Amino acid sequence: MARAGYLAPASGLIGLPKLRPCHAGEKIGFGSSPLTMLAGSLVEIGLAHEADWAAAQKLPPTLVDQVLRRFLADHGQAVIAQHFELCLTLGESIIDSAYGEPDPAGTGQLFLVLNTESSFALGIGRAIEQLESAQAGLGEAFYDSLRQSLYRWVRVYDDWDARERIEQMAEWAEGEEDPDSYEIPKLDPDRPTCLRHRKFADRGQPLGSFSPPAIPQLKRLVELTLELERVSHSVERPKIDEDLLEREREQHSLDSPLPAILLYFHSGDAVMACFDNECEFWGQETPEPNLIVPLRPDDRDNLRQALAVIETLLRVLVLAVEIKQVAEPEEGATCASASMSAVNSN
Repeated sequence: MARAGYLAPASGLIGLPKLRPCHAGEKIGFGSSPLTMLAGSLVEIGLAHEADWAAAQKLPPTLVDQVLRRFLADHGQAVIAQHFELCLTLGESIIDSAYGEPDPAGTGQLFLVLNTESSFALGIGRAIEQLESAQAGLGEAFYDSLRQSLYRWVRVYDDWDARERIEQMAEWAEGEEDPDSYEIPKLDPDRPTCLRHRKFADRGQPLGSFSPPAIPQLKRLVELTLELERVSHSVERPKIDEDLLEREREQHSLDSPLPAILLYFHSGDAVMACFDNECEFWGQETPEPNLIVPLRPDDRDNLRQALAVIETLLRVLVLAVEIKQVAEPEEGATCASASMSAVNSN
């Protein structure tokens, strides 16, 4: 997995072998290869052109590689790569070879798979408090809209994950001879006042029901979050065959996806403390991808749908970056770097 610089690193974009007349003891016909079919479908939907075919030296895998790279570049890859460490792969298995050996089923089914190497840290405590001061309920609505919109596409580590971790730590401490010697973070004092003592199912007013704040920075923050909400819900997240997932979980001992985003309140708070504690254990098992997009290479409509999903994902990530730039213009970069370093060290 590339550590930085590319959403789709050169080593990971195409997970299938290059086409040859003969391959590993069995013949592969050029007309039936998934990558050849995908190259043809990209031409048919207008994403690949004659110039691309010439530039690819008439090699279908190279054509697919070039066209997908251009698609990523046209939809915010440069911005995303500055802030996220992600890997988007195309292969016959949902398991990235960076984590384990793929197990191609030979069915012609392909998958676009998103994995994360470290977490993008987004501090929103001050923004919540400022919005809540502007209008009662606005800070809570901002938080609900933000976390729910992000959760639709990637795994987010937030205060609810921290609460579960704190409960685990308390249970472990109870079984020890001196439970009081364990330092267990206290979550509620670090949460904005409007979020304290909420139950998981509690929801405030929809963000769109509030009038825009008068302060330009807060107004921009609400506008970006509403746009994030709209984009996030504009496309259905692909459904994955549960039998396939169960087989992969049994075969590869899959763990939960690594968080792509850390949603904390302020630097050094209980959410960060719990996140750092859990970082020590991540990576011991193969993580599930954050997003799995099934792709039938010979189905043009399915290909369009898959690319629409990836386009939506990229837009969600770009908006997350823009929200960070408004919510924490000064201290955000330091917190983000510290959190990502913590994950990368494990």
